[in-house]
Amino acid sequence: MLRGRRSIAARTASAVAGAAVVAMALSACGPQVEARVLPGSSVDVAWEGELTAASAASVPAATAGNRDVAALTRAAFATVGADGELREDPSFGTATVVSEAPFTVRYDLADGVRWSDGVPIDAADLALAWAASSNALSTPDLDLAALRGEDARLDLPEDAVWFDVADPGGLVHAVEAPVRDDWGRAIDVAFAQPVPDWREALEVAVPAHVLGQQVLGIADPMEAKQRVLDAIDRADPLALAPIAEAWSAGLPISAADPAPGALVASGPYRLEQLRDGRVELVANDRYVGAQLPQVERLVLHDVADDAAALQGLTSGALDVAAVQPVDGDRTAIRDLERDDATLIAGATGLRWELALRADRAPLRSAEARRSLLQSIDRQALVEAALGERAEEADRVDALLFRPGTRVYEYALEDAGLPQAFGGAEPEAAAAERDRLGIPAGTEVCVRYDRSDAFAAAALPAMAAQAAEAGWQVRDCGVDDLAAGLAEDDWHAVLRVVAAPADAEAVADRWRGGGITGAESPAREALLDEALSTADPDALEQTLLEVETSLVADALALPIAEPIRLTVSAAGLQGVAPRPAPASLTWNAWEWSLESATPAP
Repeated sequence: MLRGRRSIAARTASAVAGAAVVAMALSACGPQVEARVLPGSSVDVAWEGELTAASAASVPAATAGNRDVAALTRAAFATVGADGELREDPSFGTATVVSEAPFTVRYDLADGVRWSDGVPIDAADLALAWAASSNALSTPDLDLAALRGEDARLDLPEDAVWFDVADPGGLVHAVEAPVRDDWGRAIDVAFAQPVPDWREALEVAVPAHVLGQQVLGIADPMEAKQRVLDAIDRADPLALAPIAEAWSAGLPISAADPAPGALVASGPYRLEQLRDGRVELVANDRYVGAQLPQVERLVLHDVADDAAALQGLTSGALDVAAVQPVDGDRTAIRDLERDDATLIAGATGLRWELALRADRAPLRSAEARRSLLQSIDRQALVEAALGERAEEADRVDALLFRPGTRVYEYALEDAGLPQAFGGAEPEAAAAERDRLGIPAGTEVCVRYDRSDAFAAAALPAMAAQAAEAGWQVRDCGVDDLAAGLAEDDWHAVLRVVAAPADAEAVADRWRGGGITGAESPAREALLDEALSTADPDALEQTLLEVETSLVADALALPIAEPIRLTVSAAGLQGVAPRPAPASLTWNAWEWSLESATPAP
């Protein structure tokens, strides 16, 4: 653990002297890369989650904790950064469009990439990734809902093949067997249509040789992965069924007896051990990519809550944590600042949003919905809900994009949500309601989760605002929001939603108007276009048009998103918040310790 600047110097003084020797030793093996790992360095992280599997690609294993560790231990062709921009990693490999008709992408691995056990990453791993995400070789017409148990796992017939992939992405359109190159380092994947996520679609989540060893009982790793490749080439259900079952399990990890295959990594870190509720990761000495870490060891502590995380920070037991402070935490935060800790406020990726039903009176018309939304002062709602802590939430002025990203600024210009609904305009709202012939006092039933303190406190303020424009907001709070929304007596819902992460998430939210029920053939065509667009600039423009359509139809109003405070100890640099759950370590390979001069 880090305890301030002087403790870092004491801890790293002896390590710095030997760093050059270590760099020389590593540079003598494999590609000429700069070794940055500082021997003996360690960072303790407050972490919300549990590590149960080494792969987070399958439905049962796709937990926040597993995803977090997988991001550190698995290399990828491309990932999305905190700013929403795509980060390609040519040190792992490249994804290149080699044909427009049919749309074909070559996934080509870089020279020298290998798993942490020394086995090369090759076309067998790529072919397994294709087979899993596309499910092109799986048994057709399986009733997955009926076969899935309460533990989220599938109970398949013995001869059935299904890779239980959590997020297949655009590879669902890649049903043709890929073509491999003669050197076994690349595959060409043909898609039935262009897809927006083609750069990052092929996720090499599970080592082919590990599955071959576990499922087929073959000791030699190269022979094991060849047997997996043979099963894929032959599309043999009897051979593929146990491979798919093992892939779907996600390489389970047990603290008592972690399977050796679960410890195999391709990214900058590898799992070393689980003990006493901690996940310990160390720098992967077989990794030759560009994401070279400086911190040698990351220790992830499963922390109960924000109060425990703050206690760990102030005591020095933890070096990094993300918290949402309450009034009683002001002293602890002040003391951390005085101890030269770095505090960065960042969004969570969640926001409170008011959505209006367009499939029933009195809000069937866009004009009626616009009248109601024009009566609402969003900042006043935040102040009513959070009081003195109103500064802990940021206003959001786009439905599809996150504040702080480049495309968010474009959305403000193109869709104009802040101009349309920038603040309460009760007189204009009342005039529009009168023009539509909607009587003053018309009731609007607003659903919300009573356990959501923000929504519960904001609703009376919303009712008072709407009343000035002649709308009567009725409190329709429920204890079970999902069950409440299944009923048909509500007109609007105030709830927490996640900012859509990609085009697929946008389509999932807004097909058929989503929860609003506002059908629009033009918007459906835009969503279809977004899902079949491979050019990022064209995709961006299409999504901006979807945003403009939603604002014009006055279907929803983003209120604000809570702020999370990321705290890192003095001397630790590079820690950056990311608006997603269980993502504090998303860029841990960029973390660095303040240089220390060895004592004389």
